[in-house]
Parts: sequence; C-alpha cells; structure tokens
Amino acid sequence: MDELENNVAETGEAAEQSQPEPVSGKRKKPSDKKTKILVALLAVSVFYSAVQSVYIYRLNTGLTGITTYVGNNGAGVSSAQNEEASIEPQSATEEDLAEPWFSLEEAASVSSPDKQRLTTTEIVDLVSPATLSVHLMANTGGQAKETGAGTGFIITPDGYIVTNQHVIDSAEKYPDTYYLTVSLPNREEAVKAEIVGSDIQNDVAVLKVDVEEELPYVVLGNSSDLRPGELVVAIGNALGRLDDTVTVGVVSALDRTINKDGYKISVIQTDAAINNGNSGGPLINSFGEVVGIINAKMVTTTSEGLGFAISIDNVKSVIESIINYGKVINRPYLGVSMTKVTDGAYYGVEPGVYAAAIVAGGPADQAGIRIGDLIRSMDGVEITKTDDIIDIRDSHNVGDEVTMIVIRDGKQIELTLVIGDSADYEGAEYVTATTQTSED
Repeated sequence: MDELENNVAETGEAAEQSQPEPVSGKRKKPSDKKTKILVALLAVSVFYSAVQSVYIYRLNTGLTGITTYVGNNGAGVSSAQNEEASIEPQSATEEDLAEPWFSLEEAASVSSPDKQRLTTTEIVDLVSPATLSVHLMANTGGQAKETGAGTGFIITPDGYIVTNQHVIDSAEKYPDTYYLTVSLPNREEAVKAEIVGSDIQNDVAVLKVDVEEELPYVVLGNSSDLRPGELVVAIGNALGRLDDTVTVGVVSALDRTINKDGYKISVIQTDAAINNGNSGGPLINSFGEVVGIINAKMVTTTSEGLGFAISIDNVKSVIESIINYGKVINRPYLGVSMTKVTDGAYYGVEPGVYAAAIVAGGPADQAGIRIGDLIRSMDGVEITKTDDIIDIRDSHNVGDEVTMIVIRDGKQIELTLVIGDSADYEGAEYVTATTQTSED
C-alpha cells in the first residue's frame, strides 16, 4: 500500500494577556505629606503593572509556535490497527501562527558568493568539527544502553542539528523509553539532544542542544548547482561506531527519486561509500558546503556504489518551518491512502487505483471519498498509478479545489476536494474500516 500523506508535530498557541483596566473617577487633593507619598506609590504601581502586562503579552506572542514536540509521527495504520480516528484539526494557517523568527540565511548557514574550491583535506577540516554522532539510547532496567546510531550536522552556532527522521523515529514515538544524545566537539561526554520536530515525508529531523559555548556549524549550499561528475565528500558515523569516517566520490546522477513509506524523496546519487550509521550526515561539495543529507544506499548482489542523499534545496524550507513552528506548515494534504490493483489480481475487480484508507475528518473524507472507491481522474488527469495523485497534490496549494471522478458500485460520481494543510492533521490516523464522518 502506498501511503500518500504524513502527520506533523503539533505546536501550541500563546494565550493573550489582558491589559489593566484604566482607572477612572476623581481623587481628592491630598491634605498632607503622607497622603501625597501614598498616592505617588500607587501611581508607580499602576504604571509598573501596565508595563509588565504589555511585556508579557509581547513575549507570549513572540514565542507562539516555538514548541518542542516529541510524539508519534507515523504515516498510517496497518489493518491490524484499524480504529476509528476522531480528530479536531487545529488551524495551521499563517494568521494563527507567530511570525517566523528563524531564517537559514540570517543564521549564516547558506552559501556565500565569495567561495573557492577546496582540497579534500580542507573540506574535512572545515566540516568535520560540525558533524557529530547521534546516539539512540534506551532506558532498560534503570541503565542507559545505546540501541542505535546515526549522524547529524550542526547548522547554527547555538546548537540546531539536522539529521534523518528515521534516525530519531523511536525516540519520537516512545519518549518514555528512548532518548537521544550527540557527541559534540571538544567534549568527552555525550550531550542530551531534544527533538524540535521532524518530517517523515522528507526524512528530516531537527534536534537542539543547549550549551553555553558557540558551536562550529556548516554552510548550506545549493544542490541545484551540482553537476554529474562533480566531487563530493561524505562524513559520518560509519557502522555506528566509526565516527568522522570520510569517503570521497562524485555526483553520479541528479534528481533521482526514492520511495520511503509511500513518500517520494528527491535525492542525489553518489558513489561515495555509504555505510550504516551514515544516515543524517552531510554530503559536501567542493566548496565545503552541505548539498545533501545522506539517507540511503542500495544493496544488491549485482550493485555497487549506489548511495543517496536528500537534495538540500528541497528541505531548506522544511528545516526553517520545523524550527519556527515545530512542524511543516502550508503543505498540501489529501488524507487518503491509495493502493493500485493490477489486471487480474482479483477476480471481478477492475484494475486501477483505489482508496484504501481515509483520515476521518480529513479533506478526502469531507469531499465524500469512500474506502473502495476507484479513482478514475483527478484535476482532469487520468489516474493510472498512485504517483499520479501525489504529483497532482504537490502541484497545488493549500485551499485549492480539485475535481475527482470516482467509480462506486458501478456508478460514476464527481466530487470536489479542498486540499488541506498537513499541519492541521498532526496525529491523525488512517481508517481502513468503512466508518467515516461525512455524509454520502
């Protein structure tokens, strides 16, 4: 089954602080020195209270959306987990969120026009101090034990770290059992890292460490400037125990697409050696800039040198959104999982793409799509594979209306679907039972 959607972290909203009521009425003129002093003290107190209220209000408004999230970020449920999902989506429109306070460009993490090509050793000297090992720790019997490892890289001097979502998945789903630590430069002991947020659709997560000193950090380049054959360097925690392992290769191909949990990820193909434990580490160009996030390799008996890294251009806005809001906002969402039935797979069943699971209360549910519907067309485009629906979804913006033609019980039905925002459906589960919330 191809899962089409993802769920994201939830952020809180700041409560407004009430302003002090104005004081009205007339006062008698003080008759003595003591009364004058009391009146003066009262005036100072009222003024201080008003200033304090305004300060608290502005502080809360400025912090809206900056909430660390640790929770389940699964993409759906299996048939063994079928339960009716009931959610009340929270608005994730920009009007309801604080102004974004973080920008990669302002954080000096983007490439500079004044750059020069570096030798491999110069690249390693530049980036290695900002590359670190990520450790998945488990609390077992009162003792901490490492159960997994990956790689990450620091993007700001105050300790924001980028890695893969699949590296931190267990710590995000089961925070009472698992937690994360990272090995910072010039420190013997690992430091606990908090999960700011993650995005399963792009396999990206952001962590944060709180330390007093400024940390070394990488510069993010532009993956769109890469060319096949160009030198690239990978640094990572190979096999989970060989940190700072350096491998060198070239860009084998651009704009490759791999599927992870039903999501399509645009990746760079490289022949630089990629090993277990490299996940989340940087792929670096000849200018010493990070142009990709290593996330996969292909292993077969007949293949060799097939490593992949997520194109950094595709996730810069994702990283910024996670840091600003704890989740990815303004991303198109349908709330339906599709499966393709091939010709002859089932007796009497027409081949095509069918709705296999629905998010209760989601856009597809509200549009009237039912589990078992055969999706004939969407937005005027004939649907022959699940990727067709993904491509159409991603070509639209949140709030756009699209027309869908479905076949149900042998009848053709036209439906109108309003594309939602994935941030509104954090924690939503796919339902494979026939119970749905909207009317036929």
